[in-house]
Amino acid sequence: MNKTMTGHTVLITREYNADYKRLEELGAEIYEFQTIRTVPPDDFSELDAAIDLLDTYHWLVFTSANGPKYFMPRLLERGKSIADLKGVKVCAIGTKTAEAVSNYGLTVDLVPEEFNAEGLITAFIKDAKTRQDSRYKTSNLLGLRVLLPRAEAARDTFPERIRELEGEIDCPVAYRTENPSKYDARLHDLIKSGGITVATFTSAATFTNFIESMGNEALDLLQGVAIAAIGPVTAKAIEAKGLKVAITPKKATIEAMVEEIIRWASGGDERS
Repeated sequence: MNKTMTGHTVLITREYNADYKRLEELGAEIYEFQTIRTVPPDDFSELDAAIDLLDTYHWLVFTSANGPKYFMPRLLERGKSIADLKGVKVCAIGTKTAEAVSNYGLTVDLVPEEFNAEGLITAFIKDAKTRQDSRYKTSNLLGLRVLLPRAEAARDTFPERIRELEGEIDCPVAYRTENPSKYDARLHDLIKSGGITVATFTSAATFTNFIESMGNEALDLLQGVAIAAIGPVTAKAIEAKGLKVAITPKKATIEAMVEEIIRWASGGDERS
């Protein structure tokens, strides 16, 4: 039986889910130290205002599974239903997000090939040309109205590109994140003794919250650990603190990151 991960203990800094199970099946131990969790926003006014204008949007965009998780219950609380989304196309970033959207009974019209701002823009223009949608021009996005319920303090790359191309986008806060973790002496000792072989970060926030919880010494401790970042934005935040990222998947999903960790452990990459 293949036990590629035997002898490895993998630190995960978000809530455990089934995507990590493959590491355990291959012999790894998992140490969960959740540094991020989602909670409702302090103020629903922006989101409520957008929901009340639902029929004016062409697209509803979800960039993570948390989007529908917080948007759909609020939609119902405002006295609306899935029927009120008739005529509004739904875009989901990634297959996991699409699955989460589908679980609420919504049809996903678009899952872009690239999980980034440019990928979304390209997909919107291509879709408009395919459908010959007269509601907005295809040379740019003039007249396009997008609703993007998202996390508080989310990146503005995608909204900025929409506006540059003369489209309109509303980005109400649908949820926010907080750091639930506190200093963990056992984890400190485990990292210091070499007991953690791989540390995973699924967003810049999971990394910064980890440092916040474990203190600045954590940067020195992580020098001896193989760091896995889910994507380039997360990797950039980690490297800005002077650390080296050893593992980054081509596709920004936990599943792809897990597969890249396995490849790394089996000698698929040069290991320092």
